[in-house]
Order: sequence, then C-alpha cells, then structure tokens
Amino acid sequence: MYPSRYCLCALLLLIFSCKPEKRASVSHSFYYWKSIYFLDEEEQKKLKQLKADHLYIHYFDVDWSETLQMAIPKAVLGNYRYGGEDFSGMAITPVVFITNRTFDMMNENDCAALAGKITAKIKQVNAGIHRSDSLQSVSELQIDCDWTASTKQKYFTFLRAFKKANPGITLSATIRLYPYKYFEKMGVPPVDRGILMCYNLGKIATAATQNAVFDLQELQQYLNGKKYPLPLDLVFPLFGWYAWFRDNQFKNIVYNDRYLITDSSIFNREQENRYRFYRDTVIGDNYFREGDVLRMEFPDTRELATAIDLMTRKIPDYHRFAFYYWNFPSITTYESVIQETFDHR
Repeated sequence: MYPSRYCLCALLLLIFSCKPEKRASVSHSFYYWKSIYFLDEEEQKKLKQLKADHLYIHYFDVDWSETLQMAIPKAVLGNYRYGGEDFSGMAITPVVFITNRTFDMMNENDCAALAGKITAKIKQVNAGIHRSDSLQSVSELQIDCDWTASTKQKYFTFLRAFKKANPGITLSATIRLYPYKYFEKMGVPPVDRGILMCYNLGKIATAATQNAVFDLQELQQYLNGKKYPLPLDLVFPLFGWYAWFRDNQFKNIVYNDRYLITDSSIFNREQENRYRFYRDTVIGDNYFREGDVLRMEFPDTRELATAIDLMTRKIPDYHRFAFYYWNFPSITTYESVIQETFDHR
C-alpha cells in the first residue's frame, strides 16, 4: 500500500523541519508576464508588504515568421506605469522569450545579427517605459528558451553573441528541469547565472499525468543527478490551468481561475483533480460535451511549501528566489506560502 500524496508532504516537512537561517543577500522577486505593465495601489501595497525588491519583466517574445523567413518580435510590452507611486527602488530584469523553433529554423551564421536586433529592441522598450534608453539602466538581462539537444549549438552561439553585445551586464537564462538533470546531454548555457524553473513537470497531453504544472513527486525525479555547473536561482509557480480531454484525448488548455469547477450541477468530481461534465455546457468560448473531462492543474499549497523547503536545501547558494507570475488573485491564494518563503529565505 502506497502512502497518500499528503502523507508524503508531511513526511518531507518533518525531514526538513530544521530550517536554515535566512541569508541577508537573497533577493525576492516575481515574474511580471503581461502585455501592459501597471500596478494599482492595492498591488503596490501588496508588493511592499511582501518585501519584494525585484521584478523579472517580460519585454517581448521572439518567434520565427514563416512568411518573412526570419525571427521577429511579438507580444511587445506596452505602457509602463507605476500608478503614481515612485518605484525607483524596485530593481528590474528584462526577460525575452525566444521560441525553440526560431533556432531550429534559423541559420547559425545569423545568431550574431539576432543578438544585435534583440539588444536594439530592448533599448527601444526601455525608452518607451520612461527609463534610460541605455542598457546601463538595468544590471541584468534574461533569455528564456526551451532549447533542445538539436538546437543547443545555435542557441549557445546566440547567447555568446548577445553577451558580447551587452558588456558589463549580467546575463541569466532559464533552466528547465530536464536540461538541469541531463546537462551533459543538453549542455550548459554560456551565461553568468541560471534560474531553475521548478514547474511544468509533466506531459499535459497525456491523460495519466497527475498535474503538468506542478507535482512534488515528479519534481523529486529530477534531483538525483550531478551538481549543475552554473550558479542557480529558483522560481516556483503561482499559476494554473485546466487540461481538457474528450474521449481520453487532449483537446486544449482552458485558462480560468481555480473556482471554475464549483458548480456541482455541471461537474462530477471523479478524482482529486478530475471533473467530468454531466451535460453539454458552454463556458466562455469553449463548448464542452457531456463526458468531457477537465484536469485541474493548480499547485497544491502544501506540496508547494514542501518543495520550496526541499529545493532551497538542494541548491543552498541561490541569490534570488522568485515566483511565476504576478497575478493578484493568485498572490492572494498563495500569500501564506509567499510570505513564509520571503520571511525565512
């Protein structure tokens, strides 16, 4: 007989109950991943209450255009306002997400040109958000890319060129758990620091997956490898979604809040996080048929707290702890975990 998930959480909490002392040098951060940057008064107050001192701000995406046969920017950050309050003390790191297919399609000889174009675009966004158009207004830049073994050479060539184009700036990169564990196969990005993404752990399209966003047992499977040869920071999830299945086949991701499934006249709860429709139903732009299943994929608060304790011991030399991403309803839901983490780490 196997222990329940909650028994496992309790056991791990007991094992790791002796907490290390908080290091004064640790920075506390959130990812901000919206098209327009604006914090209202309530959000500003909450940031101060949580004692966050840093934000990773998504500037834009880079994707491959089949029409133009070149990499182009998408989802560029719009208006940037502080809601009337001076937030000059809040350090920021611009983040640029580059799709893996960009490197799959482009020529390696074009990597240096892409690095130059992204550098120029970052300067343009900086100027548009009322900061200096010089990159010296920030001390760090971050590249987010889910590279593969087949694209690592071109991606790493780009990173070297990007770092050369931005001297004096700390360059960081996101590291997913698979390349973290199998770095000898996947390579180590030529950057100053990595930030380990402790989420998106399972295959969302597989019906047997428990929770593709966050699963403590799945996380532990990636922790038995060699020490990663790059300084690492940590980021944990505050988001979730629903995986939609019809006849055991994945249809789509449904983006909605965690209270979507409260109407018992529509859903039948079959498992801990699986809900089957009683009848045909329209929710938003989605038409669900009787028998369709939604798999609820939000992080469990207890598992999240246990995993944070586990990972801060596994990687004790982190300099920054972050949550992905800033969304006020989610901040409220997970506030106790956030506050506990920032207070003691």
